Amino acid sequence: MFVDPRVAHGRARFDLSRSPRLLAEERRWEISDVITQCLDHFTGVRNRRNLMRLLERQVAPKLTRLGLDPYVGALGQVEGLFINFSTMSAEHGLREFQLQLTVPELVLRSFASSTIKPHAVARCMQRNGVVSLAEIEHETSAAFVLARVLRMLAVVEKWKQVGVPTAKGLFVGTMTDGDDICLNTYIRPAIGGRPSRWDGFAALFDAMPAWSAHQIRQGSDLLQWMVNHIVALRESASLCQRFPFLLQPYRSTDDPQDATWHAARASERADAQSP
Repeated sequence: MFVDPRVAHGRARFDLSRSPRLLAEERRWEISDVITQCLDHFTGVRNRRNLMRLLERQVAPKLTRLGLDPYVGALGQVEGLFINFSTMSAEHGLREFQLQLTVPELVLRSFASSTIKPHAVARCMQRNGVVSLAEIEHETSAAFVLARVLRMLAVVEKWKQVGVPTAKGLFVGTMTDGDDICLNTYIRPAIGGRPSRWDGFAALFDAMPAWSAHQIRQGSDLLQWMVNHIVALRESASLCQRFPFLLQPYRSTDDPQDATWHAARASERADAQSP
């Protein structure tokens, strides 16, 4: 059963605004402070081997105690320390940031790689019939992890629109000018009530497992499944060949459920005013 969209939007704003410790700047400062203190107290030779050992043995354990899951090693063409962390606010919604400290240059960078806008949070609540952010955490957290793979694919295939599937639905949005993912809404094609251009896209991921909370938190199973699945799909055709609309600008469409709710509310008001 769907939730009234007004209730979902109000609850989304409330939940997103009640956790100030997850504000982006405060979280970045907390992480950067741990890294800076360890580097300031390091007295050894700052070569690649020693710095990687410092990150692995001192920095990473301290970040783990903050509830983070740091990775020390190689990622693509660079190596060092890599962290993904999430923030929330009523203004921006949910955002996953990537922070990296490369070795031996010791260049620290932080940027938002994926955003789930407040409207998408509300839609996820509405379409899953719940009224709290905690009840859709499986969906939003899994979306952040899976978006890491789809972001790379979207850049390679030059998508302008992007869909990030989850076990229950599909977050939909755009690729930004900085090649980040911005998810504007959430749909459940199987129960949407009308055909959508995203139905076929979502169907490609119907075999996705129902991830456990532990798997989502660790992320590795989700990442490996998505990588293997994308590789298998692209053996026959790229996703942008299957769905050319991915290369077109995103456009928002009216939601028939909103029209239903508006009509119901108007009828209630009319009945209340009638003699």
